[in-house]
Amino acid sequence: MNKRLMFLGLFALPFISAKANAASNRNTVTWQVPSGVNKIRVRSWNPDGSKDMDRVLSVEPNQTFRIDVVN
Repeated sequence: MNKRLMFLGLFALPFISAKANAASNRNTVTWQVPSGVNKIRVRSWNPDGSKDMDRVLSVEPNQTFRIDVVN
């Protein structure tokens, strides 16, 4: 997995509701940290299943993360 998409692991957490910025822009996804959350774990894997990265980040409620597709 491309490290530029490292936050993709965020969307696997059960309390997250990811949404596209606009229906016409499917290359960007945003996520806002819910209240009560001060750390998140970001993980990604390579196509062969090997771990690419595993990080714990300190965050603040209402902080926004954005994933953009970059060619």
